[in-house]
Amino acid sequence: MLDCARTKGPCSVKPVPDPPPCPPPPRPPFPWIYVWSLACFFSLMGLVSKKDNRRPRRKLKHPFHSGDLPVCVQYLIIGAGAAGWAAYRAIMEHDKTAKVFFITKEDCLPYMQPPMSKHMWWNPEPPDLATLNYIEDGKPHTMYLAECSQFMDPIKFYRKKIGPAVSIATGWCVLRVDADDHVAWVKTLCGEQPIYYERCLIAPGAKAKNLSVFKSAPKPVRDKVCTLRTIRDLEIAYRKVKASKHVVVIGGGFLGCELAWYLGRMNKEVERHEDEEPIQIVHMMKDKGIMAGALPEYIGEWAAEKIKCEGVTVIPKIQVYDAFETPDGRVELTLSNGSSLVTDYVLVAVGTEPRDELAEPSFLELDPVNGGFLVNTELEARTHLYVAGDAASFYSQWKDTRLRLAHYGNAEEQGYVAGANMTGYWIPCNMEPHFKLKLGTSLEMEGVGEIGACMPTVGVFKPCSEAPKPQAPTAGDGDQPCYKK
Repeated sequence: MLDCARTKGPCSVKPVPDPPPCPPPPRPPFPWIYVWSLACFFSLMGLVSKKDNRRPRRKLKHPFHSGDLPVCVQYLIIGAGAAGWAAYRAIMEHDKTAKVFFITKEDCLPYMQPPMSKHMWWNPEPPDLATLNYIEDGKPHTMYLAECSQFMDPIKFYRKKIGPAVSIATGWCVLRVDADDHVAWVKTLCGEQPIYYERCLIAPGAKAKNLSVFKSAPKPVRDKVCTLRTIRDLEIAYRKVKASKHVVVIGGGFLGCELAWYLGRMNKEVERHEDEEPIQIVHMMKDKGIMAGALPEYIGEWAAEKIKCEGVTVIPKIQVYDAFETPDGRVELTLSNGSSLVTDYVLVAVGTEPRDELAEPSFLELDPVNGGFLVNTELEARTHLYVAGDAASFYSQWKDTRLRLAHYGNAEEQGYVAGANMTGYWIPCNMEPHFKLKLGTSLEMEGVGEIGACMPTVGVFKPCSEAPKPQAPTAGDGDQPCYKK
């Protein structure tokens, strides 16, 4: 370096000084943006919860895999309704070592249907699928006919050699039944899977009818219309009704009357917030009174007054001609009298029709007059293949005609007869049609046999009086008058 300085002189380039140290980073501002984001998020969630846009719960299968289904069973019951469960009780009563296997399209255990249109609406919370509890006469009850512990796992059920044993497959659909080979074909992800049986009962029940006006309506309108037949329907309708301010019930039959009365009483039984207004209930029917097919007109009008006493607006002799969505997201119904009605939700209860989808692929005969599967007096459609419940059209020896009874009590009786016959008995099904309608303590109606509005009917009305009832004299009354004044 010294030699370089002597020859070339000092370097012209000055050395570069070290860079100054970096300034300290500025303090981060208070995270108001995060607080604002969280506030907006929870506000949005609150609006969504108020609108109650819950999607229906996912349908679950048990067992989950089709390989866990048994290959062959002794008694196979398709459907877990009133008829299917009554058949199971009859089988276990007459065959102590029976092995019964249920298979049902619904994803829950067997349950009773009558509370769906009654006391289940008085619960403060939506129906809990684990319990399905409700309160009646101050006592807790459950809709379930059996507990989960009563049913064996399908794999253990198949491996068990001797009964008694019962198991169930929920969420599975039977496509067809081959009566010649005694095999039922179950729908799987890969196609079909057979289950061989010794005795089989088909008890699919019935499905709810809907008005053609709502069937052809746009999807926003169909989402605000519900038919009540299964637990899934109740789960959806309960949340929708609770979030509504105005509800319309269409139908003057059993289900329509019970829904209208119990929804009207719900405003009195269920506690609400002080600022929460009661739900306005409107009951519409095409006849002048309720139960027009079974009761004369004057009795139907008198019974409809019992529904009005619960704060329900009853509109008789009316039909729905059209339905469309309003700009604010509600439903506007065009009525037959030229007027229109705007509502939040519609419950349709206009009757049922039998589930007979298994008839055609199974080569089973249908009743062209009454509907349903054709069976004999012993409820047998083919050898060792029985049908009971709302979907059975049986021959009555007493009446010398065919009957199809769509009532809960008749379904239980038919199921019991079919279950006994599956064990080897030959019990004829010669039952009388009967029904029962109970609207709390306001109205209780029970009919047995052939009942129709066209038949001569005599109604005896008792005047309502608050005067004390006459009392019989006691032993120490002597010559006192028999009646108190």
